[in-house]
Amino acid sequence: MRLISAILLVFICSCTSVHSKDSNYKVLINSNEECKYDYGDEDFCSKDNLIIYSNTNKNINFDRNKVLVVPEDSFGYIVVIDPKTKIVYPFKYLVDYRKISFTKDSNEFCIEGDISAYRDEDSGYFCFKFTKDSFERIYDIK
Repeated sequence: MRLISAILLVFICSCTSVHSKDSNYKVLINSNEECKYDYGDEDFCSKDNLIIYSNTNKNINFDRNKVLVVPEDSFGYIVVIDPKTKIVYPFKYLVDYRKISFTKDSNEFCIEGDISAYRDEDSGYFCFKFTKDSFERIYDIK
């Protein structure tokens, strides 16, 4: 039911989208200025998302100089914002988490819960690292 609601909300929001070049924030996906992942529904440049980026608390909480924005209701998309450059880096997975752990001094974060993107769905404990402008999955969790 949450997935259907999320898809419906994304569809409604995408009708009023604003391209990232027209805003104060630039969205980068896989090193390119894009608003969506291939086969993805979420428009990271939508008017609603741009408002969220603007209203996000810009206190540094991740990777020494960035802000990791986590969905408040435990369901949604994670983004990394560089407050100095105003560049937003979306995480390609839709998350439904029980716990997310990260620190100000590290570029790694871990998710306990469900992740899904296109045909890739999984449940469990997952760790990722943010390197320069993309996310890499860490398979050897220590």
